[in-house]
Amino acid sequence: MDISALQQIVKERYFKTDSERGIYHTALWFHEEVGELSSAIASGDKENAKEEFADVLMWLLTLANIMEVDMEAAVAEYLANSRKNPAK
Repeated sequence: MDISALQQIVKERYFKTDSERGIYHTALWFHEEVGELSSAIASGDKENAKEEFADVLMWLLTLANIMEVDMEAAVAEYLANSRKNPAK
């Protein structure tokens, strides 16, 4: 699955609720999920970390949707930036 397809699925499932919540409160949820991922990593719990990685990605895409950021384009631009790519 490509990033655009995943971002569209996230938008279809969560955009109404998350946009009504607003960017600030949605960002707080994202931060909470990052904290849960950090805890899972620190405890060495791979199964929980796997779930939390997915949660963090879904919330990140939700934030991008609210801010109207095309994540596939953003990642492509990031990778093309020679300052971010030591191989260039």
